[in-house]
Amino acid sequence: MTFDQLSAFTISDEHEAQERVWNELPRWNRYASTIRSALAGEGVRASHKRLKFLGGLDAYEAAGGTVRRDLFDDKEGGFAVDVVKLDALVAAKLESAAKAVKAEGWKWVEIRPDVSYDTFQAYGRRYPEQVPLSEAEQAELDQLTAQYDELAESIEAEAVDEGANAKIEEIDKRITGLQDSTEIYAPEAFRDQRRDRHADQPRRCADRAWCCAARG
Repeated sequence: MTFDQLSAFTISDEHEAQERVWNELPRWNRYASTIRSALAGEGVRASHKRLKFLGGLDAYEAAGGTVRRDLFDDKEGGFAVDVVKLDALVAAKLESAAKAVKAEGWKWVEIRPDVSYDTFQAYGRRYPEQVPLSEAEQAELDQLTAQYDELAESIEAEAVDEGANAKIEEIDKRITGLQDSTEIYAPEAFRDQRRDRHADQPRRCADRAWCCAARG
């Protein structure tokens, strides 16, 4: 534990709260400011990027998070009171997404709670190459797109049964999968190594906003 982290804990003299904050915060987000905010009980506004990433204030509340509503602010919708709970939920979702990225073959995946311009400056960037769909895949994509448009119009007109929303989500998922398959990384992108701060080898950053990845 660093001196800054220890200093942050002095904002509260409740030992149980201190232990809970330390144990529940993910290792990569145990910043002094995060610890201090969690112990102070400051709420996180519904418009904050963490709540948007999680799926909104309702998703946080459904997962057991405590919410404070602002009756005079319909636009923002309220606050997530339990900052540690929020960070734990966000961390779980990020780690799940990171596993999917690592399964692509990247050697390492690093989660960052916040990504500044300076952070990206420390990395190079690899962009995927475009590859065409096969004739069969293109035909399937065209058919799915037509089905999606037709269903969307019916849903908007309220002229569908209860299973329409589930069906359109399934179609959308398949369309996304086909579209994603048109982008691949060249083999040399996977051979780049992450460097340490004093090494001369360049690091590479996958084209993702929330993590950096490399494969050796």
